[in-house]
Amino acid sequence: MQNILTTSLQQLDSVGQTMSRRVSTFTDTTPVAGDFRSAVLIDTSELTVTLPTAQVRQCFFRNTHASAKITTKWTPNGGVSATILIVGPGDGVMFWHQAAGSTYGFSQLKITSDTANATYELFLGG
Repeated sequence: MQNILTTSLQQLDSVGQTMSRRVSTFTDTTPVAGDFRSAVLIDTSELTVTLPTAQVRQCFFRNTHASAKITTKWTPNGGVSATILIVGPGDGVMFWHQAAGSTYGFSQLKITSDTANATYELFLGG
């Protein structure tokens, strides 16, 4: 099993010409888990997400709802729970640690929407 993230970032000028472009690939060759899901937050209460492993080192989160704002709260490994950011409609966030380490990633994820029936995509691995 491998967890691989490939990103492409392109910057265009005002007439659509490419100013810069970067493609990066991050590969974890020794993960113990990888879980992708599309889901719905049926109400506005806080949801504790079931993690596929005790130490999540890879996360991709995307708010797919047209108007909802989804708050993400993470507990870093060995740390204290904190609100990380509010993910707006169509927005996303990701991080990718390629190798195991006791201080990498998080051990708990909670999400809350300001709107019932908010939809999202989520990949968790590590």
